[in-house]
Amino acid sequence: VIDDSPGSHNSYGSELRPPWQLEPLLRHHPSWQEFHDDMVYGIQYPFEKQIDEETRQSQLKANMERGNHKSALKEDERQHVTKLMRTDVENGYAVPITAEGVRRLKDAEVYPVGLQDQNTIDERGNVIPKKRVTHDLSHNRKTGESVNQRVDMTQLKPAMYGHAMSRVLHLIHHIRRRHPGKRILCNKFDIDKAYRRLHTRASTAAKCIAMWFLDDMWKGEASEKNSVGLVLTRLPFGSSPAPDKFCTVSETVFDLGGDLLACEEWDPTALPSPYADVIPQPKRLDDDIPFGAAEEADVSLDESCVGGVDGYIDDGITVALDTPETTGLISRAAQAVAMALFLIFRPLAKGLEAINRPDILSVRKMLAEGGLCELVIFLGWLINTRLLTVALPEEKYIAYSTQIQECLDARRISGEKLKTLVGRLNHVCYVIPDGRHFMSRLRNLEKASADSNRFATLDDETRADLRLWLTFLKSARDGISINRIVFRKPTLQSYSDASEFGIGGYSPSTGVAWRYEFTDEQQLAFTLNCKEYIGVVVDSVIQSQYDQSPCPYPCYLHWSDSTSSIGWMRKSNFSFGEMPVHAEIARFHARHMMEMNACHYSQHLPGVDNII
Repeated sequence: VIDDSPGSHNSYGSELRPPWQLEPLLRHHPSWQEFHDDMVYGIQYPFEKQIDEETRQSQLKANMERGNHKSALKEDERQHVTKLMRTDVENGYAVPITAEGVRRLKDAEVYPVGLQDQNTIDERGNVIPKKRVTHDLSHNRKTGESVNQRVDMTQLKPAMYGHAMSRVLHLIHHIRRRHPGKRILCNKFDIDKAYRRLHTRASTAAKCIAMWFLDDMWKGEASEKNSVGLVLTRLPFGSSPAPDKFCTVSETVFDLGGDLLACEEWDPTALPSPYADVIPQPKRLDDDIPFGAAEEADVSLDESCVGGVDGYIDDGITVALDTPETTGLISRAAQAVAMALFLIFRPLAKGLEAINRPDILSVRKMLAEGGLCELVIFLGWLINTRLLTVALPEEKYIAYSTQIQECLDARRISGEKLKTLVGRLNHVCYVIPDGRHFMSRLRNLEKASADSNRFATLDDETRADLRLWLTFLKSARDGISINRIVFRKPTLQSYSDASEFGIGGYSPSTGVAWRYEFTDEQQLAFTLNCKEYIGVVVDSVIQSQYDQSPCPYPCYLHWSDSTSSIGWMRKSNFSFGEMPVHAEIARFHARHMMEMNACHYSQHLPGVDNII
């Protein structure tokens, strides 16, 4: 089908400009060769191993008989799946073949689809529900024979959103530190149907087939007579290599956007992007709203840096200093990402397109988020560049906290809902790093419930963690200062130590030294490492009470000669059953850091150098 349709939607790279146009523009980019090969030959998954023909045939038969996930087969959901599947076919993203054709197709593999509830926004920025079909390429996880389990992940670049978010927040913090009291404007652009823009190689597409029913809706029981195989020739949602492979393209786009932003020779009024008339005008907050101050960071960007472009997968963001001296920068910032996308992806031929082809930019979202402003939602977080804060949007706060409260009331949770909860709370851990301490029990429960396919019962300690998570979520909703998230220069350093008989500490920043002698009962109750951990936490409380620094967002650096206690300041790598008091210490410390609006680091000190 692909070879017989040159120059069509089925051709590799049909969504992108031809290589001869792109090479002069992108040939110096470090990802250009991979970009070029994926575009010309299609994306091939780096399989670590292949399954033998007998296993493939057996798996194909079993998966075709099993059918799709329950989330896609519910009576009120099937119409949504049918609509989305039909759209894939009509847009040329999937090739329909008969069930018998699936069986006869070389290397064919079928995997179930599911349906996810998600949120998006309309052109006014209002949150609205949406549905997304997912392709479960991890099915047969236990046998290790699914597509995702066979992929050699070592050959893929790590695609972690936290790095993009961290870069953006450090950029905003840097600009405010160098230009206090000055506006910082941002806008966001969303690549529409991102994964569907890139072709997979035919041999890979044959391994990513879904079965569905393309009539309006089947009558009675679903059967093979009204079923069809959809060979997805584009990147599927549910493929482990997909984020890395799309980031090869999107990061090139964002880097080009950054070059355009810095290019003073580009005048967007003389050479505008095709989207110039659609992008909203900048919006600025009232002058009486105070500017958040940026405390000293431990890392810095170039002194001349006043803006940048970054992104993750399909979300791109532009950040720019807004002053009378940077009017040209602001003009370029409004269109940099839009122009970069226009230069890399094939422009719409409008009425000449043989098959319906959506615009590369989501115009609906562009109307809501494409205008420069001081408030922007990026990767699920509301960034306020005026106050210098990051907040969990209200709808996410309600959804997350409601799910936790339902778990606390029911005392148990299904494996599917637990997986969702873990994903949600892991999202929050980025702006509240102390929350990582309280993910271990939930992850252990998630694994146990997935292995047994049963409900997970919440014990008292897990319930205590969830109650603390409600406090974390409220703090995230109210807004966390970016000063607590970026890498900071410590405002207070302290040292602590422990022995069999007691604990003590000292801070050169406050001049305060203290010690505490354990009772006979306490000497026996705690291990030496636990005493070291208690010492570090108690020291942080005492020193914070005597801290004379005017900084509203203190940054503490704790020194200890115990590697265990240093690690426990950041994460829970201890046995909950054997060390129950450790979790209580961690909860106490997390609450104290929230009360102080502080961030903290821990550093190991050789025992011979610890004078405490």
